[in-house]
Amino acid sequence: MFRGDGIRKCVFYVLMWSIPVLFFAFLEGGLRIADFGEDYPLFVPVEAAPDYLVMNREVAHRYFNQEVRVPTGLHDVFRTERDSTTLRIFVQGGSSAAGYPYYYGGSFSRMLEQRLQQSWPARRVELVNVAMAAVNSYTILDQIDEILEQSPDAVLIYAGHNEFYGALGVGSSQSLGRRRHIVNLYLRLQSWRILQLFRSGLSRIAQITVQHQSGSSTLMERMVQRQEIALHSDLYEAGMKQFRGNLRDILRKYREHGIPVFIGTVASNERMHAPFRNGLMPSTDPDQWEHAYAEALHSESLSLSTVRMREVIALDSMAAQSWFALGMLLDMQGDYEQARHSYIMAKDLDQLRFRATEEINQIIREEAANAGALLVDTQGYLRERARESIIGSDLMLEHLHPNLEGYFIIADAFYDAVYESRIGGPQVHYISRQAARSEVLFTQVDSIFGELRLQKLLSSWPFQPLDAPLLSVLDTSRTFSVAEELAHKLDQAELTWFAATDQLRTHYVELDAYHLALKASLALLQEYPYLPSPYAYAADALTAQGRLEEAVQYYSAANDLEESAMAHFRLGILHQHRQELELAEEHLERAVSLAPEVVEFRLQLARNHVFRGNWTDADKSIQVLLKLDPPHESVLALQRLLVSRTASPN
Repeated sequence: MFRGDGIRKCVFYVLMWSIPVLFFAFLEGGLRIADFGEDYPLFVPVEAAPDYLVMNREVAHRYFNQEVRVPTGLHDVFRTERDSTTLRIFVQGGSSAAGYPYYYGGSFSRMLEQRLQQSWPARRVELVNVAMAAVNSYTILDQIDEILEQSPDAVLIYAGHNEFYGALGVGSSQSLGRRRHIVNLYLRLQSWRILQLFRSGLSRIAQITVQHQSGSSTLMERMVQRQEIALHSDLYEAGMKQFRGNLRDILRKYREHGIPVFIGTVASNERMHAPFRNGLMPSTDPDQWEHAYAEALHSESLSLSTVRMREVIALDSMAAQSWFALGMLLDMQGDYEQARHSYIMAKDLDQLRFRATEEINQIIREEAANAGALLVDTQGYLRERARESIIGSDLMLEHLHPNLEGYFIIADAFYDAVYESRIGGPQVHYISRQAARSEVLFTQVDSIFGELRLQKLLSSWPFQPLDAPLLSVLDTSRTFSVAEELAHKLDQAELTWFAATDQLRTHYVELDAYHLALKASLALLQEYPYLPSPYAYAADALTAQGRLEEAVQYYSAANDLEESAMAHFRLGILHQHRQELELAEEHLERAVSLAPEVVEFRLQLARNHVFRGNWTDADKSIQVLLKLDPPHESVLALQRLLVSRTASPN
């Protein structure tokens, strides 16, 4: 009897717990049958080239629940099937890793890819950048499994600025709380349609709440929930714990799969960017502090101002503004070492936490050492090249995004580390800093487009007062250059980046500025390696510069992607110039075969027969040409040449 009761109780409990499980199972199945929700894979096939993959432009929906337009990164494509000659490296991080505000040739990963390709010319180098704006270590950790599926040779990480306000960060409007393991579990389960249904409901409520600001505010503004996070406060410590824990898991997962990780320290604008948010200790009298601060700034001499500013700091050592002012005073007196220390204190005490503190870099160093990752001191490289070793506007655009020179220095730091690691095989060619810098594939359109992006950012919060309208960056009172017109059309979505860059290339060709035309062509090629036209454009520019051997390589590459009568014709001409008449004939015959109606192709083939002394084929070709176009003077001239050659004694 007792045994029967026990069995019935077990059955009862099983049924009791099965009901909610079955309910959710049926709900999940029903949602999938109804085609509700999305999976948002990290990589998707390229529509125009199914043999290539690219980062999914919608993947950020995993992390941004309340955003209609989510951030995207670079458009780095790579082959679905990799062979033994491929060197494949992935780049992870936030907006600085992605190359904001330039992207394209202005990103450090594109500069690095070009340089590594020249170092190991026998290998196909693929640098796949999956970095995005406003993401942090949660995103980096979430991406790992899908990166591992693509068989990387190495991974590069440049991240740390977005731990508080990046998606799911502890101070972010997208935060899910401080418990790191719960957030990571959420990311692992987010492909479940039930979770997406719940998230969709919360997102709609949130969008109604913030609808009044979503039209004009920037993503940077919308991501901030907590504007005041004091150094070593509970929330600050939660952010550090979040970063350390996620970074430890990131490095462990890559180590377990034998993937080398190159992780860089992060840098900020120290000298030329005052703290966003000052912040005083609760025990400090604000009026007293303000009076002492103003008195220090307006002292009779720099030395006296310095003394008094130190007294202000003694009054409240947590006030970022006084540390920054002290840095400026020391800077003006030439005490650069102490000035740098003060600037760094100001940055770390800034309560609006867009810039990483030095503790972030300390965590990077410690976790890299523990995991056997390769530390890349990008911050040190930047300081070494900065004026007086203080990073400022000579290398930074605003608070933390590098300018073009700054991005090149970051690329330089990673290049040295990757080259010395020999992951590409035996060291073949070390590309000097000067050579690499002169060949950066960065166009005028990229530069101006980046400046337009930057002006929009600087016209909004936190650089301007909250709710201030975005300022117009278009000055209609002056005449724009071709590059400026193209950049503005790109900014206003009237042109695609390909169209703008291609029109810039055409403009350079019209000016006979073939070096610039080549750069624009190679920029197109780096973005779209599966299209034949950029290779042909590059070959045209190389031919105009007299670099015939290189031109042959690019025309051949264009032909390998898509056979073209024009490419064969160009190759035939180039081989003629190089006195390689047999090769020229092969290409010219193929050009005629593909486009028999083009008189110029047949004419050049006939000339090649004459150059080779092949009188019979030359005569046949000329007769065909005479039937196609009897009055063509070039054909008649070639006929006279053939007659003179055959009539003259050998």
